[in-house]
Amino acid sequence: MCKHVFPWHLRSSQFYQICPSISRFKFDVYSAQGRLDIARAMIEGELGESDKLLEAIYACQLCGSCDYICGRVKEIQPGLVIQAMRAQHVTDEGKAPPAEFSPFLNDLREYLNPYKKPNSARTNWLKGIKPETIADISTPQPNKGNTLLYVGCAPLRDPAAERMPKTAVELLGRAGIDVGILGERENCCGNPSLRIGDVNQFIAFAKENIKMFNGLGVERIIVTCPFCYSSFKRDYPEVGDKMNFEVVHILEVVDQLLKEGKLKLTNPVNLRATYHDPCHLGRLSGPGIIGTGNATGFYEQPRSILTSIPGMQLVEMDRIKDDAFCCGAGSWMRNGYLDFALWTANERIKEAKSTGVQALVTYCPHCEENLGDAVKNSNEKIEILNLLDLVLEAIC
Repeated sequence: MCKHVFPWHLRSSQFYQICPSISRFKFDVYSAQGRLDIARAMIEGELGESDKLLEAIYACQLCGSCDYICGRVKEIQPGLVIQAMRAQHVTDEGKAPPAEFSPFLNDLREYLNPYKKPNSARTNWLKGIKPETIADISTPQPNKGNTLLYVGCAPLRDPAAERMPKTAVELLGRAGIDVGILGERENCCGNPSLRIGDVNQFIAFAKENIKMFNGLGVERIIVTCPFCYSSFKRDYPEVGDKMNFEVVHILEVVDQLLKEGKLKLTNPVNLRATYHDPCHLGRLSGPGIIGTGNATGFYEQPRSILTSIPGMQLVEMDRIKDDAFCCGAGSWMRNGYLDFALWTANERIKEAKSTGVQALVTYCPHCEENLGDAVKNSNEKIEILNLLDLVLEAIC
């Protein structure tokens, strides 16, 4: 089904496969069914480990496309099996992931974030932000409430990634919503540790974060990064600790503020654009068996926001929503198999270009980075734009 039949409803002869690894490598072992065969053979002692076998397990974005396909057909979730194979290798057997991922995992264990930065750097993005706009959540102030803006590790990457929390704070402030931040006390959500197979470190992150959020009396967490969002919504409940707080995504909040008239878009942004659905805001955004209707991604909110912008024309690609093709950066692929990550991004750029648009809009720091690099490397004439940057442009 994943290799030859489904998704049958996509009418494009070029853009119809939604699993990047089988699209790229063409061999059965790189499909969901092939990887399930590997899992069975490993369990039954028929297959020993090798570098090539580890590549088959790790050269996968865990984007949820196979979960979506198999979830609809058999309610099987191959992505969880692939993740479990990685966990068996790293956590249960104490071995290193493929050579390309080993330095990344070692850095994660040392710095407790994916970018080898000290926690003091977590406040760098605050430069230029008015102090009265946000509060330290650990020292509640009158009228500040108990809503936390969880920034995530992405702003540690480079100054360009700092725009995401800056824009979020600007929009929330304009709508009169006060939020607090943790600053240097904020921890990684644990997503990279889980995806690479270091389950013990992920559980440590999750337990510490849940304990801190509960202890501070946080009632609502507004998340910007899709990776962090899916970790909180899909993975944290599996840890088993009670979560006394609600997790929402910034796009959900902004969409509601626009509908309530608390944010008004008046300045035209004359642009023909297409929208890329981040996997972690789509197929991977919540609990349940993907593909059966139990998991509902953030598909309507970003489109509602985009089409609310005066002068904006949305032109859809062939593969959207549950059928969306990954940007290539899922499962931290840039740190392990950069060529594969960029190949996947190039395929997505080709699809966006086929619509005749001027820009590809998305909302994920990892999608923006990988798609942006693919555009630079290929000299394609298409812009990669952040959705909430466009909202702010339409307000100012």
